[in-house]
Amino acid sequence: MASRKDTTTVALGPDEMIARIRSTQPSPMHCPVPPGPVVPQAAPARPVHPAEQNLYQSAGALMRRLADTVTEWRAQVPDDAQPAILAILHGGVQINVTLLAEESFHGIRIEGTLNGAPCMLLAHQSSVQLLCYVAKVAAEAPRRTIGFIIDGETREI
Repeated sequence: MASRKDTTTVALGPDEMIARIRSTQPSPMHCPVPPGPVVPQAAPARPVHPAEQNLYQSAGALMRRLADTVTEWRAQVPDDAQPAILAILHGGVQINVTLLAEESFHGIRIEGTLNGAPCMLLAHQSSVQLLCYVAKVAAEAPRRTIGFIIDGETREI
């Protein structure tokens, strides 16, 4: 007589199934954060009152918050570093920002350099990504400033 194989099915709950899967996989290696410069921290901005929500979405609010953050960063970075802003546009175009200005409720003007040549771009704030980072400053080079024009008032940071 031929031997019959046992085909009993055992039902597992989701927690037990996850536990079995994890027990059969090697544990991932822990990757420590490499030593080096850290990104300065700035407190998050939040509208205080619901009536401010519309103003919170304006280009002026974006510029004001960004100027405050760059000011906070400048106080936190070492003497051989400085805050910098890179505007990244659709298609990967990158502008090294020297000035950001509020042009309308949602419009911004970006002035800077593109491949070493001076440029200016007018854009809707949602079409531009602004990368803020800490850049090293050469010993003989002066620290750069970033300009902001908000509500007609100019700030050099």
